[in-house]
Amino acid sequence: MTLLSYRKCVVIFVIKDSKIFVGKRIDTKDAWQLPQGGVEENESFPDAAKRELLEETGISSVELLGSFGGCRYDFPPHIRRVLEKKRGQLKYCGQEITFFAFKFLGEESEICLSGSPQEFVDWTWIFPDDLLKKIVYFKKDSYLRAVEEFRRLKII
Repeated sequence: MTLLSYRKCVVIFVIKDSKIFVGKRIDTKDAWQLPQGGVEENESFPDAAKRELLEETGISSVELLGSFGGCRYDFPPHIRRVLEKKRGQLKYCGQEITFFAFKFLGEESEICLSGSPQEFVDWTWIFPDDLLKKIVYFKKDSYLRAVEEFRRLKII
């Protein structure tokens, strides 16, 4: 059996008035998450965060406040099956995350969820504690660690 590695991933906190941007996934009923995505070869983590944020939300008017890495989660069996069906042989057992916190500087009219492929069908601003109530179970521990770290740094 081949041991799978973790996909390098960025997850983005966009902060406005002590609230965080969260999007409702297009492909999973009642699943909410932060913008996120993989880091491409030869791409810096901050550049990946800005690219993913723009692709998924249309947001570009941001200021970097901080980052936090070292969190991982494994894909649960049902997610692994979906990924295998969608992409063929599975390359990763889960994701290794670097979280980024950005202050939103733009107007809400900048937000556009019609990326290709579209990730979200809806969005809202929520308080950090409410974020932890909405996130899918297998991501909660890593999101909790990020919320705690960004609070310790007085970012949120």
